[in-house]
Amino acid sequence: MTTTTVDAGAAEARKAQPLTRPMMIAWGIGTLGPVTVLSATNALLLRYLTDVYGLAAGVAASLIAISKLYDVFGDVGMGVISDRTNSRWGRRRPYLIGGAILLAISIVAIFAAPSFASGSSRLVYMTLALLFYATAYSVFNIPYMAMPGEMTRTYHERTELMSWRVYAVGLSIMIATVLGPVLLDLFGGGPAAYAAMAGLFAPIVIGAGIVTFIGTARAPTTVRMVSHHSFAEQLSSGLSNRPFVILVLVKFITLMSLGTQAIFPFFFQRIMGAPNSVLGAYFLCQSGMMLATPALWLMLSRRIGKKWTFMIALAIAVPAWMSWQFAGHGEPLGLVYLRGVFIGVSGAGVIRMGQSMLPDTMEYDFRRTGLRREGIFAALYTTVEKLSGAIGVAAVGAMLGASGYVQSRGPTVVQPESALAAIRFIMAWVPAVITLAGMCALMAYNLDEDRLDKVECAA
Repeated sequence: MTTTTVDAGAAEARKAQPLTRPMMIAWGIGTLGPVTVLSATNALLLRYLTDVYGLAAGVAASLIAISKLYDVFGDVGMGVISDRTNSRWGRRRPYLIGGAILLAISIVAIFAAPSFASGSSRLVYMTLALLFYATAYSVFNIPYMAMPGEMTRTYHERTELMSWRVYAVGLSIMIATVLGPVLLDLFGGGPAAYAAMAGLFAPIVIGAGIVTFIGTARAPTTVRMVSHHSFAEQLSSGLSNRPFVILVLVKFITLMSLGTQAIFPFFFQRIMGAPNSVLGAYFLCQSGMMLATPALWLMLSRRIGKKWTFMIALAIAVPAWMSWQFAGHGEPLGLVYLRGVFIGVSGAGVIRMGQSMLPDTMEYDFRRTGLRREGIFAALYTTVEKLSGAIGVAAVGAMLGASGYVQSRGPTVVQPESALAAIRFIMAWVPAVITLAGMCALMAYNLDEDRLDKVECAA
């Protein structure tokens, strides 16, 4: 049997004072930890494993995918644990600092991996390192993503809170994908360069967890009262929450494109002949727009609603993705960076709307059932993120392997034309098709402010 949480003072809770700006900022800063590590692994890990660590592309992608699939079980377990936690610091906050420390250790373990001469030793070590990273990510991120469901009380307050997460996501991407390639060039691009990059990222991850833990000390939380339900009963009840199921489906589809971002370093190097600094500048444009545009998405969502704002955000990226088909050696860098601007603007809207809709579905569940189980919903939501990311990166590795891509631990080798064609296809058409499919799924979402306000609370 699994315990869930009932909020006995539902009416009083909804009348609580709104979150202060410092609390919102402090919570948003927590994103720096997991998203910095996630962005670094999404953008740089596959090339590190193939071109530096010496694993075959298909093997490397399979390792990443396996670690994400393993994390499915960790996410659900961590959701239940955080829902059941009682402590002087609340149900979620105790895991922020511990999870941040584990995440910092994991990024060093991955990118400062010992250079074993034996290929089997390298394979075993990296498998263990990636599984450790997956566990660390769950320990921090599941309680962290459950907090908005407890902290916020109104439809638009959730959107405002998530704007600070979008700012932090943009800054995280800037740290990982802009500063990261610069550091790799600065330190020579070999194994020592990746190790130095990880060493500089680790204190950022830990510091972000500490700031969030301290800054959310006075944030609203819920009162846990024990009510016994089996996990199967809770899962069945959760799946009856149609808005949540549709939101999860949209996330599953659209985040497969996140896994395909592993192709960026290959594309810039092999197709465009560009150094790491150009890749970093591209990501600077993308993350810069994620920092510059959240307020615009907030204004738009207040006018036309979250669903249609989400739809517009997805649509903006489609022509930008398709245009990579025509990129190549000698293309003006202005066009490269313009794509980053459009994809960054799109990403800001997608993240802001998707993340603000998640606590809406949590509140909808609470009003229908009287149960406070934000941890389980956050776990299911994040589990889908891992599954879609695993599928995305596995597809990239499989296509590279099938196309004849040649891995190496030394100087860059000449790749066959079939591998170059696969890189171009993955870069342009895969994310475009994925995004269009996500837009189709989003059409079925129907939870807006009016509908949420009409739901009678069961508590």
